[in-house]
Amino acid sequence: MKNVLKYFCIILIFNIFISCSSKDDSDTIGIETSELTNETDISDGILTLVNQHRAGIGLSALSKNATAEELAIDHTKYMISINQINHDNFNQRGNVLSDQENATGTAENVARFYTDAQSVVNGWLNSSGHRENIEGNYMYTGISSIKDQDGKYYYTQLFYR
Repeated sequence: MKNVLKYFCIILIFNIFISCSSKDDSDTIGIETSELTNETDISDGILTLVNQHRAGIGLSALSKNATAEELAIDHTKYMISINQINHDNFNQRGNVLSDQENATGTAENVARFYTDAQSVVNGWLNSSGHRENIEGNYMYTGISSIKDQDGKYYYTQLFYR
């Protein structure tokens, strides 16, 4: 019994120490990313606007792809979880598209805090690198538009051929 009590006290002290750590969690998002959902109305609006732009310069329309959309959703949730836009692990997304969809070229646009499809597409078109992706030699896309816990949008658009 004495050993059990000793073991219990050690566990209790360890738990108190861990729960009272001085680590600053202010930049950690307090939301479970599984609760976040892709807002397909906005994503579909982005696709419509991108395809209108492409048609205006003589390019073919991009088609939605489920694999690319899932990768875009996962990346957008990741960006929300770290409160930062980035292209982290883009090569891995490209490898999945290559392996599963036979992609031979990939690109990606990301953004945050734009309020609707029109504003994010305008932002991308006003950036030479993002515009190059929109106007690139691609056939397929996956798009995600997800609100964070504060109601601010994060976006990912993947392109591939």
